[in-house]
Amino acid sequence: MSLSRFVGRFRPYSVPICLFAVVAIAVLFVPPLVLGGATGRTYALTMAVLIVAISSVLPYAVAVGVLTVPFLYTGIGSYAAPEVLPTDAEPFGLAAALRHVIAGISYVVAATAVGAVGIGLDFAASSGSDPFPAVGFPPFLLLGGVVIAGVYVAVQLWRYERPVRGLGWDTVLGTGVLGAFLAASPLVALWIFGSYGF
Repeated sequence: MSLSRFVGRFRPYSVPICLFAVVAIAVLFVPPLVLGGATGRTYALTMAVLIVAISSVLPYAVAVGVLTVPFLYTGIGSYAAPEVLPTDAEPFGLAAALRHVIAGISYVVAATAVGAVGIGLDFAASSGSDPFPAVGFPPFLLLGGVVIAGVYVAVQLWRYERPVRGLGWDTVLGTGVLGAFLAASPLVALWIFGSYGF
């Protein structure tokens, strides 16, 4: 299979695949780096943190998925593939809205998962544990959400199959705002978790 043909087949699924890859790398490789080994205890602690983080962020994830449907309706952006955006031939539909909502919820959860792994990095950095010094890094909790948001925005704009200049400022800005909701996910999860008194 030629490279151009592979890229053409990969492009429609690129955002979920890339985000899944980032989450998998963070969950599989970062905890052993922080806790000193790929043991059952390491991954049990990681799963406990992920469960708490994801359960805390679910209300925000649903809100982001549902409340950003106007971005899809107006055609300026979507968490789903660009082909769900309404056109003269294909007006706004329920199936497109459902795809947008499900993708939005999934991406918020992905950002929160990477941010939750970042909590372990923050603890390691603040305690001076190797390999992280106590200063010189932004909070890894926040950085996890920013990484997911950056991957989403870059790859989603690539999915349009047009140069960024040809997309229009509204599409670029709309995609950037959708990415900002993802970047905030880990902080919102921590805030919701804390608001319940834990």
